[in-house]
Amino acid sequence: MAVQRLIEAHLRDRCGVDTQAVRDCFIWNGLQSEVDPGGESDVEEEFLHRAGVEFERQAALTPTPADRALLCLWVHHSSVRAWNHTYRVDMLMKCMARFRDLVRRAWDLDGAPDVSVELALRLCDLVREEIALEDALKTGSRPRYTEALDKVIGSCAGLLHDAGAEGGPVGGFVEGEVAVRRQYHLVLRDLHRALVAQSSGQRERFEVRKVLRRLVNAWPFSSVELSKMNAHRQALERLREAQKDKWMRIDEGRIVYLFPFGVTGVDYEAIRARLKRSFAGPGAGAVRPLAVIDHFTYHADIWEPRLEKEKRFDGLELVLPKVRLQVDGDTVEELNAALRFSPMGVHSLRLERNVEDLYPSQLHAAMFRAAREHGTVEVSCEGSGAVWDRLSRFARDLIGRQLPEELAPRADLDGAAAVEGPPVCIHRGRSHVLVRVLRASERDREFDQTLGDEARPLVQDGRRLLELTGSSVLLHAAPDAKESLWDWIRLADDHSKRIWNQRNQGDLLISTENTTVIAALDAPNFISGDLEAIAEFTACLSGMLAAWNHQLDAYRAGVAEIIAGYALPGADRTAQMEAMKRKRMQMLEFEGETRQVIALLHSPGLLRSPSNSASLRRLLAAKHIDDQLEGFSARLNEVMADQSEATLQRWEGDRHQRVRDSLTAAVSALSVCAAISIWQAAGFWSPAGWGAATVVVAAWAAVYVAAQWVSYNGGLWSTVRFLADAPARAVRRAHLRAARLRLRRIARP
Repeated sequence: MAVQRLIEAHLRDRCGVDTQAVRDCFIWNGLQSEVDPGGESDVEEEFLHRAGVEFERQAALTPTPADRALLCLWVHHSSVRAWNHTYRVDMLMKCMARFRDLVRRAWDLDGAPDVSVELALRLCDLVREEIALEDALKTGSRPRYTEALDKVIGSCAGLLHDAGAEGGPVGGFVEGEVAVRRQYHLVLRDLHRALVAQSSGQRERFEVRKVLRRLVNAWPFSSVELSKMNAHRQALERLREAQKDKWMRIDEGRIVYLFPFGVTGVDYEAIRARLKRSFAGPGAGAVRPLAVIDHFTYHADIWEPRLEKEKRFDGLELVLPKVRLQVDGDTVEELNAALRFSPMGVHSLRLERNVEDLYPSQLHAAMFRAAREHGTVEVSCEGSGAVWDRLSRFARDLIGRQLPEELAPRADLDGAAAVEGPPVCIHRGRSHVLVRVLRASERDREFDQTLGDEARPLVQDGRRLLELTGSSVLLHAAPDAKESLWDWIRLADDHSKRIWNQRNQGDLLISTENTTVIAALDAPNFISGDLEAIAEFTACLSGMLAAWNHQLDAYRAGVAEIIAGYALPGADRTAQMEAMKRKRMQMLEFEGETRQVIALLHSPGLLRSPSNSASLRRLLAAKHIDDQLEGFSARLNEVMADQSEATLQRWEGDRHQRVRDSLTAAVSALSVCAAISIWQAAGFWSPAGWGAATVVVAAWAAVYVAAQWVSYNGGLWSTVRFLADAPARAVRRAHLRAARLRLRRIARP
């Protein structure tokens, strides 16, 4: 750190480089809140543009090769610092590549290369390779991780050789940094090989404790590096302890990835009509459905058929082409995909596949597929021609980009009036992983193969399943970070809520933050299928709740805007009052709909079977959906108790009181003028005096009435516009009266 402080001081004091601005280029949380406070969109392009402008500006302040090399080393330090505290490593790598490309062009390194600058840039590239190594780790693929690890070690060896040959202060610094990195990755490779050997039942000779104790004293590893090596060591020791125990293997099962979302600005019938029309013609987006089905629920008989149409969880399904995940050369996963829309407002993107012969490490990786932090894999969809780098990116593009375009009102489909409607917005919920274990067996170790007709004991119930090595994977939420491919062996704290004996003795349902596991091992598939349908419905409620909360936020923002607009000089206050009444009526309708849905979720009338209703109530409590519904109800009560409309009505009453006051003043002035005429006729006082008094009274009345009228309309210019529009309003009223008379004549017998 002392060297980094010296580099920062030199760049700041000698060159005028804003080192804090360079460091901020690798921090985008603040930019996210600035560009998109709602967090609905991706700010990657905006972030890279601003970072590129800042890099170009700072690079112009470094005239000498030594200053440029130090700037590259400062970028290296900033990127490593950001890497330890971010999940968006893809943005980090793109930002580093943007810096490299900009400075090579700005400093003409291709035409006039400098050894020290090239070494510093290669050190930055080494960080990108290390990030790619961690990315390969998160895919759960042993071949990819081994290949990436060997590549990083080879790059360290090459850079170490070149830095030693170059010499100088920059070369010496790079040599010291790379030597530590190379030794660290050599230890990782030895640990990885030891873990593979131990999992395969082989006897490994790697003395982890002694080696790590020696390395800590010999090499200046950072706390982050030491924690990762310690994680590997703990995994290896736990594997040794588990060798005498039985291991879990999922012989047959199904895994479902759910991406719930809610839609605002359009109702279910409009969604149904627009999607059917939109996908009927050619060119319907990157992902084109194969079929459109009116009823998607496979277990449709579990839902009460006498429910009203708008309260059912059985609606439109867009069957999408197969989605393929190319994890590595040996692993290709094919998923069935569909978009589902229900009249209740519970919508989701659903991807599923059957699984066979999964050991804990493979199941651990499979449950991680839907996470945004998952490693880079090749995701493709048949017929689309596009490739995504994560399953979550595929879901984001389909739900967040293509779907709003297909749902947007268009004049050719809905008529010209529909184009003026509210915008269609998609609100994503939390992704969810649903695992259904159909058949599981006991094994001696991971990679244990069945020889010939040798049969392994089948797991009979959920209690025995949880006693096996590797069952801890089922008790935790899908992970968001990894230190080794054997992280599952170190899972100690149980985050799950277990629901026992759903139907039969030993049936198990495990609920975590974003995972549901169903293990009804001695029950027919259709029984566990019912539980899967209920669990899927419960998981998808997060999208509906996201849309509901957005509508509350939008209502509050709209009310605040109306009140602010009402108080502006020259505002059309009648229009503001009408807008407030419309919003209040919409909120009353929204309140009625949401309260009906909440009541329906807890009523026995949603599902036909009492046992299914009991399962749903347990899941609502286990998934904390009840807490979320309670929080939403509290917010809804606050909104409905809001006195904004009453405030506007009071203000409007004050405005109308001014009109009444002006009429009273006018009548009083006329009465006084009439009295003056009587007194003048009776001969009291002089005619000139009475004339002056009449002028004074009339002038006071005119000024008072005009002031009240201008105040009623919100200002002088508003009053002028009101008077200018008076003839047009009179014509419209006359036309309306004439139309009513014609209709009455037509209606007469």
